[in-house]
Order: sequence, then C-alpha cells, then structure tokens
Amino acid sequence: MRNGFRFGALTAFLLAVASITGEADCERALVAYGDVNTVETWSGIPYFFLRAGRRIGLFNGGVTLRPARFRRRRMLWNALRPLTLNRPCGFMYSRAHLHELWDDRRAPSGIGEYVSHIQSLPPRELVGEPVSYYIDATMSKYFDEYERSLGRRIRAEALAREQEAYEAARFIVCMSRWCAEDVQASYGISPEKVRVILPGANIDEASVPEPAAWDGTLTPLRLGFIGIDWERKGGPVLLDAATRLQRMGHSVEVVVIGPAASELPKHPALRPKGFIHKARDLPRFVEVVRSFHFGCLLSHAEALGISTLECLRLGVPVIGTAVGGIVDAVPEHAGLLVPAERTSEHLADELAAVVESPERYARMREAAREVASFQSWDRAALEFLTLLEADGVASADPMPPLVGRP
Repeated sequence: MRNGFRFGALTAFLLAVASITGEADCERALVAYGDVNTVETWSGIPYFFLRAGRRIGLFNGGVTLRPARFRRRRMLWNALRPLTLNRPCGFMYSRAHLHELWDDRRAPSGIGEYVSHIQSLPPRELVGEPVSYYIDATMSKYFDEYERSLGRRIRAEALAREQEAYEAARFIVCMSRWCAEDVQASYGISPEKVRVILPGANIDEASVPEPAAWDGTLTPLRLGFIGIDWERKGGPVLLDAATRLQRMGHSVEVVVIGPAASELPKHPALRPKGFIHKARDLPRFVEVVRSFHFGCLLSHAEALGISTLECLRLGVPVIGTAVGGIVDAVPEHAGLLVPAERTSEHLADELAAVVESPERYARMREAAREVASFQSWDRAALEFLTLLEADGVASADPMPPLVGRP
C-alpha cells in the first residue's frame, strides 16, 4: 500500500507531536466569511475544523463575522454599481465591506495568529499578526468556475488583494494538490510556503460508527448523491448512467441527499431523501450514506468535494470525475476516478462490470474501510498543528501525495 495510506504511523506521529506541544504557543483563531462557530458557515467546514483544532490546542477560538448585518448595504452597493458602469455583484470582495465586516467582528481576546479560509480576511492593513490560509481554491479559479458574472474591476481588486495576502502569509495550506499547483503557477508563490493538507469529513467524530460490513449483494445497485447543486455535481450524468444500467437489466437506485424531491426530475430510479442536517440528524445521515454502494461526485467543476470524504469516512467507496481537487479525494482502489469527458454510457459500462464482478467491489469496500479513519478533521487538525508548531520543518515535502493519484 502506498505511503500516503500508512495512516497508523502518521496518526501516531502526529499524536506524539500534539502531546509534546500541548497548548498552542500563541493564541490562535480561525476565520471564514461568516461565523466559524456555527455549522451553517461554508458547508460546515470551519465548524468541524475549529472543533477538532480546539481539542488539540491548534485553536483557542474562532472569529464571528456577521455579513447578514450588511444586507441593506449590499443592496445599495449593487443598485449603485451600474451608475459607475460596473456589474452589480462582488460586494463581499470590496475593500469597504471587508473593513466594516472586520470592525464588527467578535473574537477571542489576545489573538497572536490567524488561520483563514478566505484570502481577503483578515484585511492585511488592519492586523499585524501572522496569517496562514487554508483554502480549497484560489480566487482566480473560483471566479473562473463559480462566479463568472463578477465585473472586471472588482475581480482585479480582489485578485490583487489575494496576491498581497499570499506574499505576506506564513503558509498557504491547500486542500488539494490541484489548488497548491495553482497557487505556485498563477501567483508565483515559493513552494516553501505552500502545503497540502486534505480536509476531513464534515461529521461529528464522536458519533462516527465503525464502517459497516458489506452484505455481499449489489442488487439493487445504490448510487449515492450528496449536494445541493444537482446540475454542477453531475446529477444528470448519474441518472442517465442509471437509466442505461436499467436497460442492461440491472436494478439501480439513485439515492439523493440534498435537493427536495420537487427540485429533481421524475425518474423511477430516484430515491430523494431531502436535506439532512448533519449536526441535528447525524444518525439519519449516517444510515442513508452507509446504504450506498458508491458515493458519486461527477462534477464538471469542483474545488474538492467534501461529500466523497464523508462517504469514505463511513467506509463507502466513491466515484468521482478527475477535475479539480476530486483527484485527491478518490483514493486508489477505494473507488473509481473517471475522466471528466467520460460519458454516462461509459460510466454505465464500468458500473455493470463491477456488478458482474462482486469480488472487485469487495476489494473496493475493503480499501474504503482501510482509509476511513484518515478522512477526519482530527487528522487534518493534527497535521496543521504540526506544520505551524514546527514552522514547516516536519513538512519538508511541500506537496506530499496524500491520497491522490500521481
């Protein structure tokens, strides 16, 4: 098994480091665009990272930002933008908003260092403390893939601010090698400042059960989908593949967590479960995900894809397209990584081959069980603490091949 999967030794080493360092050397706080103390901010990523980090002394607390308080200011800003021949969007990237948002913050006292999920916060001109970033994509990639309507002027201002942030940062920690490569190639940042730490699954670790044993059946084949954006995350491709499998004579169910049934197309294979709040109804989320044979993320654009890590954390193999950070979130042998241009017909053929070869699926299931413990925020927080406390000495390889394919 590859070095990236020797989880026992890695975890033991990191735990030893944590026990030696104990409390953080300085008061350290986590920042995101919103309140990092609530699970609603950025899909819950800051919330789970903060909880894991507090357990080991990585963080002393988190910064609460309240962008909703500036809703009227946003509306006015958007209304006035056309008068200056600018597009009415991008308020959250404006210098004035970032300053007023930071001035309105609630944070622990005595902070000596920040870790931020967003490159524009904290504003460099307002803080003198060191800042490291933990990001899933650069703003350039985000603007190209997700926010294409942004005006040229506000985009240029945001990117210039991002460049300055990277140059002044202590570390730019990326959630995938795809992101790390872009930080170096597009922004000219020294590899010595860039690291890769795969995030964890957004599941409360205290409630994670042991990976369920496979019952030996693949009928019906249950293909899982987790996410709100049905189109971008490849829902139509998955459903078309299910249709083709049915025409081959295979029984298939597409189990969907996220969109309401009314937002999905009518199809006999669909099994919509609606939105499941992981912080309030984790047992149901776990039960549904553990019923999958595969967790599927067939996005045409994706910075990472936390849903694949959630499936793996529960011992479920995954299928993902080879785009963005998904490459690092589909471990070898624990699923299928398919080319982005792969058609639903080809995907159906691959899945049919798996159904007709149960021993192949059994190997995938076992591989998923072996990597399950790695997909935790506890492991990610320990790696982050090791980096910051050792000042990078413990991470001589800027971009280790954690779980991605070469």
